[in-house]
Amino acid sequence: MRYEEQAKLGAARVLVRSALLVASPLLLVAGAPIRRRYLRHIYRDGAPLILEKEKGRVSIHWWLAVV
Repeated sequence: MRYEEQAKLGAARVLVRSALLVASPLLLVAGAPIRRRYLRHIYRDGAPLILEKEKGRVSIHWWLAVV
């Protein structure tokens, strides 16, 4: 690989990481209403339990709520 190609690749990596660092707080703020609506949907009345130890069932929603 040429030096110029390596320099472009390194610059792209730095720019992607810095863009993620800048965008992450914005994504957290923007995702809060979506996350709130989703959790309200999971915990609504009549919804199946996300963790049923008696039946040995763990819903995928449990993993999403934990994260």
